[in-house]
Amino acid sequence: MTELAKRGRGPGRPRDEQNTERRRRELIEAAYRVFTTKGYAAASAADIAAEIGVGYGTFYRYFDSKRAILDDVVDFGIDRLLTEIAGDVFEPATLDREVTVEELIAIWSDAVDRMCHIAESDPGLMQAMLFELPGIDEELNARILGFGGMLAATVGRFLSRAVDSGLVRDDVNTEDVGWMLLALTIPPVMRTLQGRGEADRRRYIDTAMTVFAQGLRSMEFKD
Repeated sequence: MTELAKRGRGPGRPRDEQNTERRRRELIEAAYRVFTTKGYAAASAADIAAEIGVGYGTFYRYFDSKRAILDDVVDFGIDRLLTEIAGDVFEPATLDREVTVEELIAIWSDAVDRMCHIAESDPGLMQAMLFELPGIDEELNARILGFGGMLAATVGRFLSRAVDSGLVRDDVNTEDVGWMLLALTIPPVMRTLQGRGEADRRRYIDTAMTVFAQGLRSMEFKD
């Protein structure tokens, strides 16, 4: 008989460790809901604990302060954004293939649509990421900028392959273009938060990409 069998426990992590991880996860998800509905500044540790029906003393067994849980909440929100917005864009098969300007525009347009749908269904997340969280402290600013940098670098990787194939002009900095495309996603999200509809979003996307695509294309591929 194995030692695990003698203790009456199957393989895997000890039960106490599993319970601790589960409770931490519950508190992080509760904090996410509280921060995106009530706002970080107005929320308290007691609000987070009450969200899952425990005393606020339970919160302090896992986190030292409201700020201490915020990094985990931001990671939780970023994971959601990546899952719902990026789709299969970050899969190796997509990253490693050549992407034309038209395909890049289609990927960007789809990402904008998904971001706007999140802004409609979960406006608190977008409001927090765009307006409230960047002003809390330098550490959090660096974390959010790091997320943006990862997305910009991914776009730059696509564009570098298009430059190599001659589809995109070779005198542009592809990482800078990635940051520009990120910046172009913000206005339609803000308009969605203001209650503007899909027709407004479609017009913006068409206008932005008409201007942007002409600037990217190699002279050889322009009309």
